[in-house]
Order: sequence, then structure tokens, then C-alpha cells
Amino acid sequence: MKCFVLLSLLLFFCGSLQAEAELRGSEAHQSEEIPLTDSVTIVDIFLRGHKRTRSKVIFREMTFGKGSRIAKDKLAEEIELTYSALMNTGLFVSVDISHSDTLLGPGKETVTIDIRETWYIYPVPVFSLADRNFNVWWRDQGRSLDRVNIGGKLSYYNFTGRRDRFKLGFTTGYTREYEAGYRLPYLNKAGSLGAEINYEFLRRREQNFATSENQQLFYNNPDEFVYRQTKADLSFTYRRRLYVSHKIDLGYRDATIADTIANVLNPDFFGGGRNSQSFFRIGYRFINDRRDVRNYPWKGTFLQASLEKDGLGITGERSGLTVGVTYRKFWPLNDKYSINTGVAGKLSLIRSKQPFLENRAIGFGNNGVVGYQFYVVDGLDMAIWRFGIRRELFKTNLDLGKLVFIPAFRYIPVRVLLAFQFNQGISNSPFVDESNELNNTLLTGASLGLDVVLFYDMVGSLQYNRNHLGEGGVFLALSLNF
Repeated sequence: MKCFVLLSLLLFFCGSLQAEAELRGSEAHQSEEIPLTDSVTIVDIFLRGHKRTRSKVIFREMTFGKGSRIAKDKLAEEIELTYSALMNTGLFVSVDISHSDTLLGPGKETVTIDIRETWYIYPVPVFSLADRNFNVWWRDQGRSLDRVNIGGKLSYYNFTGRRDRFKLGFTTGYTREYEAGYRLPYLNKAGSLGAEINYEFLRRREQNFATSENQQLFYNNPDEFVYRQTKADLSFTYRRRLYVSHKIDLGYRDATIADTIANVLNPDFFGGGRNSQSFFRIGYRFINDRRDVRNYPWKGTFLQASLEKDGLGITGERSGLTVGVTYRKFWPLNDKYSINTGVAGKLSLIRSKQPFLENRAIGFGNNGVVGYQFYVVDGLDMAIWRFGIRRELFKTNLDLGKLVFIPAFRYIPVRVLLAFQFNQGISNSPFVDESNELNNTLLTGASLGLDVVLFYDMVGSLQYNRNHLGEGGVFLALSLNF
């Protein structure tokens, strides 16, 4: 019950903050209220350096356009916002924006944007870990190479110059996986409608079948695959403005497990001792993303709210309904310091016992609490809040020159920062075994680490973490954004 109340308060708090931000934003950008003497008009915008990216894609991702009238004291801010928006597309290594007067009279200006495009084709060899994170693989799994996935993946970004992405992948090793997908953000002329389609098939000889003492238990059979899954998804996105998007997801899931898991180890894996499960799903997601750098924000806000329904009554093998919310705020104190805070929550509206893999709470995906990298916490509901502060130590640009034959990788912006984090989280777990003592318990963790940011959004972090159990250790985290 406490979790329900907390999630309700979080949703109300996030909604209030977002409504206030939208009101301030709408009031601040009413150009028709700006006196002519206090404004500038953008009479033209010149693009230079883009070879593959279509001009209309660049114009679509800008906060202003040709003919915009902007308050003089807001021009620098608008240019900064446009810079962040263009860099967050992932299409460019660098963007330089300048403006100048024209001969058309006072208050008439042109804008020039010099662009260096990134490398778009990534035939990347896959070498990934099967475990939830590097630290679990290193300590709990003894750095076993049997738990490594190898293969190849081709990601072709900006496939037709419209910020679309085509991908193919094959992985073998711990997981056998085949995947294919295509994303097109701009279906219509206005660029407000987008679509994405993905297919994935995977097989494993080892499968997590239960959680005990907040540790994952695995069943392994070297002679046959013990878990198979097919996933197919079709998504549609509506983004009328730059920062706000609405997304509808339609999907199908089909999975089977070994009889040993279904009949002996965990009859509740799918429920009722079944060894298979298939269902259709639908989800809605609202996103308002105003962060300056999405993978390592220094200022801005992020709000995401979702409603997901698993099982549409067609197969009758699954019925789940989940509400989720994430809110983060980042604001700089000065050029060197930035603080951040945020909340995240999940609420299951269908209160019956869910299949094992659908009962995830803390320790999966982005829903982690620092200091608990070696633990998982299952549950119907969860709530997390976070606070952090960062101090930039230095930043520079590495010029590798002719040592690198690909121009997009010759210049590497580098930032090094000292970062402190404080997290708390709790799950509501009415159906979890009593041996899992971290369930229904307030988790508290803190970390102090060194963050290294390469290019615009590739982040590596070396942290010392400590939790409420008195456990501490050094951890490695990577976010490469491929």
C-alpha cells in the first residue's frame, strides 16, 4: 500500500512540474509579443558540410527556422538549444552555429551551420556479456568465457539520409540470436510521424529460472537449448514538436522453456507448470525530453510515462497491465558543477501473480540502485529516487590527425568528471520467496566515481559504491550508445 501511495505522489509531482515547465516554455516563446526593436528575424539559414543528411532533416531538428523572430536576449539561448538538438540526433560529430547581420536592415540576420557528419556504417563484431552487468560477470560468474556472446551486427545509421536506421545481427555463444530492424522517424512531409519494425529470435542453453537470496539461479543443459523466444514489434511515433513524442507499440511474444524448469525447478515460470507462453501486447509511451546531452545530461529535464498491456485476450496465456514513470532534472550551478535528481516507479494494475520473467523490479535495465549491482529485486511495484552532483575536472579535444583514416573519428572531444550519487529504492513483492530479504526493504546506496565522456555521448565510469548492508566495492559501468 505504501508503494501505491508513493507512486501516486510521484505521478502527481511529475505532472505538476511538467505542466509548469510547459506553461513557462509557451509563454517564453510567443514571438508575436516581442517588440520589433528588441528582436531579430532569421531571414535565411545556410547549411555547410552535410553530404548524406538531407537538409529538411536538419531543419526539422532545429528550435527555430527561416522567418523566426527571436528576442535579442534569447538568441544565444536558442542557438545553444539548436546545437544540443542537432547533436542529440547522433548524426554529427560536430556542429558550429554562427549568425551575422545582413544588408536588409537592422534586426535581419542569417545563420550559418557548419556540420561534420559522423560515420554511419558500423559492421561491429559482437563481444558482449550474457550477464546483467560487467561486475556480475567478473565476480559471480568467474569471468567465464562460456558466458560471452560473439557474432556480428551491421547498423547502418542515416540509411537514406533521413535519420533512419537499418540493422541486422547474428550472435552465437551463450545466446544464439538473430535480429533485424528498420526505423524511419519521418514518414510524412512534416516529419511528425515515424515508424519502426523489429524482429528477434534467440535461444539459450542456460536460463535464469528463479531468484533466491536476491541472486539469480540458473539452469544449464549443454546438450540442448533450454529457452527460446521470438519477438516481433511494430511501433508508431507522433512528434509534432521537437521535444515531445507519443509512441504506440504493438508486439507479439512467443517463448518456450525446458520441461525441467516448467515441471521441477519453477512451475510458476510461466504459471501452472506450462512450458510455453505466447501473447500479444500493446503499449503507449509519452516522452518529453529536454536534456542537453541525452546520454550524459548537464542541464534540462526528462519525463517518460508509459502504460503497457501484456495479453490482449487472444491467447489467454498472459495478462498484465503496468504503469511506469521516470522523471529526471539536471541543472548547472556554474560551468564546473551540475546537480541532478529524479524519481522512477512502476505500478502493476493487475494484482495477480505474474510470470517469473515479467515480475522484474530493481536491478534490471535502467532501474538500478547504486551499490546493489550484484543483487536483483523482483516485485509487482517499485519506486526509486536519485540525487547526484558532478564536478568537471577538465575537457579537451584530441586531434588524432592522419593516424585515423576516417575523418569523423579524427577529433575526439573528451571530458573527465568527478561524480557522486545517492540512491534509494523499494519494491512491493507480495509473491516473492521469504529468502529474498531485500524485497519490501528500503535500499540505500551511494557512489563516488570518475566519469569519462568521449565524443558527445559515449560514457565510461569507474565507481566506488557502498550499500546499506555495509558492502562496498569498485565497479565499472559503460554506456557506448551504439
